[in-house]
Amino acid sequence: MEGKKGIVATGALVGLLAVLLTHWGNPANMGFCIVCFIRDMAGALGLHRVGAVQYIRPEIIGIALGAFFLAQRGGEFNARGGSAPFTRFLLGILVVLGALMFLGCPLRMVLRLAGGDLNALLGLGGFAAGIGGGIYFLNKGFTLKRAYALKKSEGYLFPAMQGALLLFLLIKPAFIFFSTEGPGAAYAPLLVSLIAGLLVGAAAQSLIPPTM
Repeated sequence: MEGKKGIVATGALVGLLAVLLTHWGNPANMGFCIVCFIRDMAGALGLHRVGAVQYIRPEIIGIALGAFFLAQRGGEFNARGGSAPFTRFLLGILVVLGALMFLGCPLRMVLRLAGGDLNALLGLGGFAAGIGGGIYFLNKGFTLKRAYALKKSEGYLFPAMQGALLLFLLIKPAFIFFSTEGPGAAYAPLLVSLIAGLLVGAAAQSLIPPTM
């Protein structure tokens, strides 16, 4: 499912699942918001102590495993690592801060617009300005250099970690935190959320052209 049709179909799938997951229990303004899910998972692991947003989101686990399984099946799985790791780390922090504080997450922004929240228009404007700034710097020669091939064992670590998180979600050990109120306590059934993530992960992986 490559090309523009594949992108549109995957976007439609994500939008449909976001609405359904909200109907089945996910927070109304979240649906299928990746950065919100990551925030909740960070809280569940004790990386922050905001009690209202602590939950291991099966959607993230499903996305990672869905993409991994499809890549393995198609013989396309390979591990790659980039240069400038600290720069990438800092840029990742800025992206998450922008997504959480200023509606910079495109999924959540569109969902809020669809729900009639016009505040999301401000996020849309900022998003467009950020894209414009990124294009400017790319045209000026900014680059993080190319990625390098790594051992496949490196690539197996991330899906293995997702498997461990799924186990933690099932057995709920004492060192994992779960919200009792707030957005972290609102979630769709585990199996439904996991299947939704698997579908999105597989669909997104199918958009990547095969590598030689």
